[in-house]
Amino acid sequence: MPRSLDGLRRASTKSRNQARAKIKKALREMQRKGLTINPNALARYADVSRKTIYNHADLLAEVKAAANTPAPRLSTAAPDNAATPSSVTAALREQLRTQKRGYETTISALKAEIKQLKHDLAAAHGEIHRLGATGEHGTARQG
Repeated sequence: MPRSLDGLRRASTKSRNQARAKIKKALREMQRKGLTINPNALARYADVSRKTIYNHADLLAEVKAAANTPAPRLSTAAPDNAATPSSVTAALREQLRTQKRGYETTISALKAEIKQLKHDLAAAHGEIHRLGATGEHGTARQG
């Protein structure tokens, strides 16, 4: 492969990975702050184009899952020293539900990423097979 194409591929991969990192970081921050999450808001917050988000199917799935997850409610009331056991239990159950939804979101995003990586690996194997079937100069090998 010519060096210029190799350099372009490396630069493209680096840029893509940086955009993914910015999007993931912005999504985590938006979730932590309880902000409204959708592709447009995330693109503005991460300072990337909406198309960048739509080009990453796994991240788009994560955004959609996060958009359907209610923001955690932070209590602004003064702590009540005489909290009843049932209110503590209810608060802990709600906290567990919120954590579970977050884990489910993460799991769905990871599953989408695994699917994409498997697809990329299959494409790479196909390219290796194609290159192995042709000689160094692009002609079919004599076997």
